Amino acid sequence: MDPPDCEAMVDGQWSGIEITELVDQKTLERSLKALKQRAIGKEPERPEGYFVWGAVDLISRLQEHIDLKDNARLKGGPYERYILLIHSDEMFLDRESVSRFLTGATFRARMISDAFLGLSYHPGDENFPGRCPVFRLSLAPY
Repeated sequence: MDPPDCEAMVDGQWSGIEITELVDQKTLERSLKALKQRAIGKEPERPEGYFVWGAVDLISRLQEHIDLKDNARLKGGPYERYILLIHSDEMFLDRESVSRFLTGATFRARMISDAFLGLSYHPGDENFPGRCPVFRLSLAPY
């Protein structure tokens, strides 16, 4: 599909919106392979796994996603804003870790005006109200 994934009026501005997922692809493929092997009654060569994210991993992967979407040839428009929504359901990317990892982080973009990282359900508490945390990524021009 040609970008953007959708168009909308956001705060009174015509916006292109791109949506993508943050996942560790190698770990996902390994886990899916193990699940398929178990489903047919075989013991997998390598068991399911989880990627343990660190700050460097998260920041570099987010910048990779921003770079990929920032270099897209947009159809439609012109847009006053180009928004990137990145969703992740990775086990070791919880709201506390992500908040800590993103402190002081700035990402580079040419065309993207707004970028967000959203996580799946997480119980709220007094420090982090809400159920599905969303982090606005700080952007600076190249």
